[in-house]
Amino acid sequence: MTRAVGPRAGFTPHGSIGGWVLLLVGWGAVAVFALIWAGAWLASRMFGGRVSDFGTDFVVDVAEGRTATAWPGTPTPAVVVTAVLLLSVMLAVVVAVWWLIARRVLDPLDPVAALADNPGLASLMPKVAAQKARGLRPALGESVAPCDIGLPLGILMHDGPTLYASWEDTIFAFMAPRSGKTTCLSIPYVLTAPGPVIATSNKADLWAATASLRAADGAVWLFDPQCVTYQQQAWWWDPLRDLTTVEDAHRLAGHFVLTVDDGQKRDLWGPAAQDLLCALFLAAASSGRTLRDVAKWLDTPSVPTPVELLEAAGFSLIASSLRGAQNGAVETRDGIYQTARTATKALRDEAIIAWVTPSSLPVFDPYGFACGTDTLYLLSKSRSAASPLIAALTDCTMRAAERRAERMGGRLDPPMVVCLDEAANICRIADLPELYSHLGSRGIVPVTILQSYEQGVTVWGEAGMAAMWGAATRKVIGAGVDSPRLARDLATLVGQHDVPVRSVSYADGRASEQISLRRQDILEPAAIRALSPGSALLLATGGRPALISLLPWYGSRDADRIQACRERLERLITEGAAG
Repeated sequence: MTRAVGPRAGFTPHGSIGGWVLLLVGWGAVAVFALIWAGAWLASRMFGGRVSDFGTDFVVDVAEGRTATAWPGTPTPAVVVTAVLLLSVMLAVVVAVWWLIARRVLDPLDPVAALADNPGLASLMPKVAAQKARGLRPALGESVAPCDIGLPLGILMHDGPTLYASWEDTIFAFMAPRSGKTTCLSIPYVLTAPGPVIATSNKADLWAATASLRAADGAVWLFDPQCVTYQQQAWWWDPLRDLTTVEDAHRLAGHFVLTVDDGQKRDLWGPAAQDLLCALFLAAASSGRTLRDVAKWLDTPSVPTPVELLEAAGFSLIASSLRGAQNGAVETRDGIYQTARTATKALRDEAIIAWVTPSSLPVFDPYGFACGTDTLYLLSKSRSAASPLIAALTDCTMRAAERRAERMGGRLDPPMVVCLDEAANICRIADLPELYSHLGSRGIVPVTILQSYEQGVTVWGEAGMAAMWGAATRKVIGAGVDSPRLARDLATLVGQHDVPVRSVSYADGRASEQISLRRQDILEPAAIRALSPGSALLLATGGRPALISLLPWYGSRDADRIQACRERLERLITEGAAG
């Protein structure tokens, strides 16, 4: 009869445990008698007397209790105490050495051990990453500070080095709520960035933890029309300011239409509503009008004013398209206009539209922002309110950074970090998958954080999500991945390894042991789902997957400063809420 005991690594690589046990027993007995002799020798020096030479006679005398022959003239209690002390010291040394060795000798069944040998991660190591940073940013010189190397991804598990994403990488992260998105990614990345930063969130914690520290390097711009932080409006932005082409107007309209909840209705009326908004935005921009006028035009489908403004500005073709929409069948026209009104519900909220219409406050300049080291925080509670304006402002600022990079020779220096937390909810940029393919080469590092793969599919579709996944050079999968599909795909990407399986056979009253190898997943889907908070699976282009420990802000050397900043701004939020 043969029974497989299960996957288990042997004590030795070839399972020869019996021979090792015999060796340990034999030499262990020799070591014990050697310790007794050493104890007797030390006692004889302290209390007088002498000790016989170490050898077979000494061992026989001790074993038979002839202590007077083994150490004549030396007190036996002194020998016992000394030998016990020596044994304690030896055991302490052996345990310490064993512990050090055990830390470095990894269990072959451990996925960390299976993924440890990964030459593809060489480009993420500190020295190589620093060298790459000097190549991407010649102004750094020979001395590169840790914050200039790149964005820290985490520590390679089992006391490995810190791994860095370079300033030409694009990062994609999946992390469940309360699994460290803000603590381990957003806050460290905002504080690490050497240049301008765009950060989106639906909560105030990111702003509270970083705003004061970022203010030391540049201006802080807080876009908070829904009073997430309870701070007063300090500036405004004109979405129509640089809108001079049909393409620009179409992009702006797309940010609004993408927030319409009903996917089937959007498929039917969405493109037409986007064309309508494109025409109205262009009419307002070319005539010096504002988004308030756009909202009024949407309420009166037959008003001829936008058509006349477009023709006067030279946009005769889009003026003709708008006239056709106004003069079409009433049911079709009303459906298009209603979809457009639903998409632009933010323009009906006075608290929100005040941020994007002229006032006496300073105006935000996206191109000037890309030239400095300022920080732009974009906050919204839900995608149905200010989220289209957040997407539009993010997109406009990134395109301004691209123009700035082109004027600098192709790359933005210092680079811009765009941390898009809750991207699928409050910052839906329709062509973000396409942007991922080239933003990194411009010195713009996007960090898109989603809760699940399916969340991204609802925004960008299967093709768009697959394109973004493929274009991201660094992918971080944290705790709480509950998507069976994603977990299975990740298990496939991680790969398989050989696992030793011990089999015991019983025949003719004798037992024999055999060790065989079996191929199995390094990380099963259930293990990927069960990743502990603070750990993550890293997929880097050109290398095998790796397990990393994330770097929360409270473990950094600036933790005290961050905590003080956080407490001070949280008090401001509390005071604002109370007032």
